Formats: sequence, C-alpha cells, structure tokens
Amino acid sequence: MKMKSAGANRRRQLLILCGGIALSLLLLVIRPSPSEAKATWLWNTKLIQQNGEDIIHFAKKQRIKVIFLQISGDVKEESYRHFVRLASSEGLEVHALNGQPEWALQKYQQEAKDFLEWVKEYNRKAAPEEKFTGVQFDVEPYLLDNWEARKASIVEQWVENIRVWVEAGKGSDFEIGAAVPFWLNDINYPGSKARLNQWMLEKFDYVAIMSYRDEADRIYQAARATLEEGDRKKKQVWVGVEVGKSKEGPGVSFHEKPFVSLIGEMNKLVKLVKDHSSFAGIAVHSYEPWRNKQGLWERSLKE
Repeated sequence: MKMKSAGANRRRQLLILCGGIALSLLLLVIRPSPSEAKATWLWNTKLIQQNGEDIIHFAKKQRIKVIFLQISGDVKEESYRHFVRLASSEGLEVHALNGQPEWALQKYQQEAKDFLEWVKEYNRKAAPEEKFTGVQFDVEPYLLDNWEARKASIVEQWVENIRVWVEAGKGSDFEIGAAVPFWLNDINYPGSKARLNQWMLEKFDYVAIMSYRDEADRIYQAARATLEEGDRKKKQVWVGVEVGKSKEGPGVSFHEKPFVSLIGEMNKLVKLVKDHSSFAGIAVHSYEPWRNKQGLWERSLKE
C-alpha cells in the first residue's frame, strides 16, 4: 500500500510540474512584444473617480502609453487633475477625448471649439504633471442618418470644421489628433484629387485609425494606406483594434474570441507594421471590454 501511495504521489507531482511548465509556456507565448506601445479609449469617465489606481495598474501591466479619456461634464476638474497626476507619475500620457457625429456639421463647429477651449483653460490652470498632453477628436459623420444622401456636403463641412479647430489649437501645449475610419483613402478631399486620409494627416499631429478586424493580416491591410501616408508625412498613426461588441457583423471585433487570440494577433500585427516609421502602437477599443476579457482569462487560470 505504501509503494502504491508513493507512486501516486509521484504521478501527482509530475502532473503539477507539467501543468506549471505548460502554464509558463502559455504565458511566454501570449506575452506582449517589449517594443509594443499601446493606447486605449476610456469612455466611462466616472471610473477615474472610483478606480483610478486600478486603471493605471492595468495600463502599466499592458504597456499602455496613452489613455484617450472621454471628457464629461459630470466629472469635476479635481478628479481629472488627480487622475492625470497619477498617470504622469507612472509615465503615462492622458489625452482629452470628445466628439459627436454632429460635430462634422458647420452649425456644431463652435461646440467642438468650446471643448478645445476648455482643455486649453484646464491646462493653463493645471500643474505640469496634471496637464493633458493631447486632445483627440472622435467625430464620425458617417453615423449620421443622412450621410449617404449628403456625403459631399457633410465632408465639406467636416474638413472646414477641422481646419478651424486645428487653427484654434495652434500654440497650445498639447498635440491634436483624431480617431478616423480606415476607408478615408477612398474619399477625395473636396475639390481635389488628394485623398481625405492624406489631408487628415497633414492637419492633425496624429491619427488613431479604426482598422477594426479580428485578424492581424486584415487589420494591417485596413491600416496600410494610412501608415504609408504617415511614413511620408512623418506623422504618427495608432492602429486600432476592437475588443468590444460590434454591430458591424462578424470579423470586426475580438469580443467573441479568446483572450490568447487577441494577444497573439496583436503580436503578429506588431511584426507586420515594424517597418513603418509612422506606427505609434496599437490602440485598443476600449478599456472596459479589454479589462473584462483579461480578467476572465486570469480567473480561468486559477480554476
């Protein structure tokens, strides 16, 4: 009986050892590339009031360099100061994020300009470690009901508004960027043969391209034209990856895919874009579904 017991113990120890080796190998395989910078969009602004330290801890763990933070009137300036100060202490940047599809229209030009002025005034009063280092406009006019019917007119208003916003931001102590769809290279700048993605890169300091697909090769193909244009213009391009639920059908988001698939495809993507000087990093949309997906995976390892 003792001999059988000893043999059973050795088998258990061997299984535990093999399991530990397998887990270590799995962690090695899914580990993000050391050179890979990331960014993420944080839409639920109230989270910075309750979970600021937790957000920054996650950001450090995932090698996030920039947080695009939605600006909300429901959050007091002191909360922004505290969160940005906390992020700065860990080497992270925070960009003030805002936008509506309607901001592309001329009659809403001032509303977007007011947002820009708010950031300028906030930074003027803030300590150096409390300042936003960037502003991101997330204006998606193709979500308007009349986009297809009035595309030409809307694009004309959109580019004129951007011209006004960028001019208003000149001389500020932050960079100005925009979240843009990958297919802007299919639209001409009004009255010109130039593509709209070319014009956007000329105007903005950087763009975050929403190249949402669930495979590295397809993400790269969606982003490639803008990356190449960024190379020529010496501008920075964040390549977007979707993790949240998508209404655009299959093949767009990693929402239904395993966490290891997300990490594996992002690592492949880094290898595909490594020769582009414009590549700023991967921008994951967005913080909450990304955090939830990682949390579920980590809990599954403990079970």
